[in-house]
Amino acid sequence: MRSFRYVYHLLREFGARWGSYLLLVGAVSLLTSGVILPLLRWITAALLQRAHIPYLGVDNVLAVLTQHPFASLGLLGLLVLILLLVYLQFALLLGGIDNIRRRTGLRLRTIVMEGIRDLRHLSLASFGFFALYLLLIVPFAGIVIHSDLLSKVMIPTFVVDWIATKPWLAVLLLAFYLVVTVLGIRWIHVLPNTILHDQPLMVAARHSWQATRHHVWQYLWRVTLLTVLMAVLSYAWTSGLIALQTTLDQTRVAFPAAVTTLTLLLAGQELLAGMGSVLFLLFLVAPESPTADRVPSTLRPRHHWLRRALVLGVGGLIVAIMAAFGAVYMRGALTEQPLTISHRGVDAGNGVQNTLPALRKTAAERPDYVEMDLHETKDGQFIVLHDEDLRALAGIDRTPHSLTLAQLTQITVRENGHHAKLASFDDYLATAEALDQKLIVELKTTSADSPQMLAHFIQRYAQRLIAHGDRVHSLNYPLMVQLHRRVPALYVSFIMPYSLVAPQTDLSAYTVEYSTLDTSLVDAVHARHQGVWAWTVNDRDAMAAMVFADVDGIITDDLSTLKQVLAAQSDHPSYAQRLRIFAQTLSGLGEPVVSN
Repeated sequence: MRSFRYVYHLLREFGARWGSYLLLVGAVSLLTSGVILPLLRWITAALLQRAHIPYLGVDNVLAVLTQHPFASLGLLGLLVLILLLVYLQFALLLGGIDNIRRRTGLRLRTIVMEGIRDLRHLSLASFGFFALYLLLIVPFAGIVIHSDLLSKVMIPTFVVDWIATKPWLAVLLLAFYLVVTVLGIRWIHVLPNTILHDQPLMVAARHSWQATRHHVWQYLWRVTLLTVLMAVLSYAWTSGLIALQTTLDQTRVAFPAAVTTLTLLLAGQELLAGMGSVLFLLFLVAPESPTADRVPSTLRPRHHWLRRALVLGVGGLIVAIMAAFGAVYMRGALTEQPLTISHRGVDAGNGVQNTLPALRKTAAERPDYVEMDLHETKDGQFIVLHDEDLRALAGIDRTPHSLTLAQLTQITVRENGHHAKLASFDDYLATAEALDQKLIVELKTTSADSPQMLAHFIQRYAQRLIAHGDRVHSLNYPLMVQLHRRVPALYVSFIMPYSLVAPQTDLSAYTVEYSTLDTSLVDAVHARHQGVWAWTVNDRDAMAAMVFADVDGIITDDLSTLKQVLAAQSDHPSYAQRLRIFAQTLSGLGEPVVSN
């Protein structure tokens, strides 16, 4: 019951000063997302462009470090700057929240200057712990402490999905999350102790470890209560508005009502997100009681007329922008249809991946493209196969490079309760042409590839692919550059499993892992008149989110579901349906967004 009373007192404290709390969180959010993040992206892009580095990803970090020492120093400096900005961000938030909570009446400038002075605690000896804390604990234990400045520190969804298929790796991943969660709780006082109590970083860590020794489960339970509370409020708000709009769709005021409900949905998102941030920040600064250490005062709180006017003016402008967006969206002007792309030529397990029977079944559903994979064989031919060996599909411990095409096409592969023979690319391409089904060909490369692999591919297939409107992509960036230079008429995309920053190349498009993709990357790529394909998107909400991110194509294992999602947006949906679809794109409605 103590935790329930604690949450009740948190809500009372928020209700007493909700305007001040939301203004603080909103101002920091606007500064972070509207100024700092765009500036950091611009600096990073300029640095990479000056050093002639076309992209920055996990696959070329070592090359950047060894071949571009000055750019590496610049990027390292940016990383240090980001960590310092995160510290200042939390200094402003925690200092401001504590100032409002304790009624100390400190001015904003005083809080900012105190946060800057607190940087003296970041000595060279403690900076390693500081970096570990921000890059490991904050992103991965991060429902309480979160920063958009560290949003790229994550494990991509496709990696998690792959790990889930390996039991021992799945256990290790679960253990990792458990460990960082426990560390996050044990070190929950680190930033408050450093920022609010002027303790050196390592001293703050030691005191936090001691103070939380017997409170781990209590703190976890309080975090859980706050999380459930925000989820329930979010669900109730969204469901209530959709139910209201469903009723209003039967009236003459359906359209203005739809604009109003969408505006309320957006405003609710921001308010609930701000509320969640404040509650979790209050938990950080006062984990035992939100009224602890409050400064007694007989003075009435000051309400400056200029501040009120500024808040009302900015708030009114934001609501007007939301309403304008709502009017345009409800008219259907913001829902361009992306390409539908079947991953490995299957739909919801309707056959064995990359085989002719699956291609025929999937092509009957008329996707815009079927994505499939190629490996070079022992005799310099091409087999349609994703994996680098045959163990998973055929139970054979051999690689495509160790067998000829004739041997490979005699092998039966099994998956999803189906079986089929492996197909040569000649047969697969001929079948696709006969079905009038366009392809996206992924060139899989290994160290066993022959030096003539790309030349053979170009000689045999380039003109056929161009004539049929097919496209090519690969994880191998140098290979795609060569292909683009030698066959500029062929549409070529580079697969990016981890998008740290928008690439700057001359290729046609980029195939980006969807969980690392954001609208800033899409906008930057579109500004260069290039395309973005999101992969592999198998969840309805994620599909809807990718549509609103304005990607040019969606690669999925569940083509029929993708078509349903797109149809719901394009086949004259009701206003309530549009509202429901938009609500699906709001990731984490009501979750704490300390820096969103």
